[in-house]
Amino acid sequence: MTTRTTWKRRLLAVAALGAVGLAATPVPAAATTGAVAPTGASADNLLPPSVTGTVPVNYSCYVTFPGGSTTVPFSLTFTASAPQKVAPYRPFAVTLDPQEWTPDPKFNQQVRTVKVRYKLPDNAWYVWHTLSGGKNLTTPPQAQYDWSTRVLTITETGPLPASVPFDLPTVTVYLLSGPSGTARTTTGGTSLTDPSWTWVRTDLEGVERPFDCNPAAPVVFTSTTIG
Repeated sequence: MTTRTTWKRRLLAVAALGAVGLAATPVPAAATTGAVAPTGASADNLLPPSVTGTVPVNYSCYVTFPGGSTTVPFSLTFTASAPQKVAPYRPFAVTLDPQEWTPDPKFNQQVRTVKVRYKLPDNAWYVWHTLSGGKNLTTPPQAQYDWSTRVLTITETGPLPASVPFDLPTVTVYLLSGPSGTARTTTGGTSLTDPSWTWVRTDLEGVERPFDCNPAAPVVFTSTTIG
């Protein structure tokens, strides 16, 4: 069974639960693994159309160097898409994609354990996710969802050499809307000790050092009205 077919079955099962008021709590993906799509139903035609835009994120990053530490600015632009509006208890999709980046060889030999964290909406239920694309990655990227914080973390183990551009994959997150409100996806992380974007860098002396980044306030990637 393909990932796409599995997702379709899960999505249709959760949507059916929501439509009859049974999805009162988040439904783990494992709970719907065996669900069978109704005859003639398609996950594709359940999803409302999305609007795509670019979102800049300005981070402050904690770094160390021989004899000390400091914070430095760092910016990335994300491409994000989501529907403008969705009915209550209906499935919809959000896509999030950070820009390509090249580790600076003036300061790094390589970087590893690159992570980006996304905070998913409080008023929508996580159903499933897929990863696609990516460039010059040395290991298959992994995604992990934390049910308690609603944060999805994408990790590329690496190592990734300096001077070579890399691009983390696009993540598509499938969600089920709640009863009302605005479903927003934002930067994950809360501080420089709980960063939204992070990697471990190897400096020119061969010492591994942190690069832990967080914006001053959460940045909204997508906003979907439920109603």
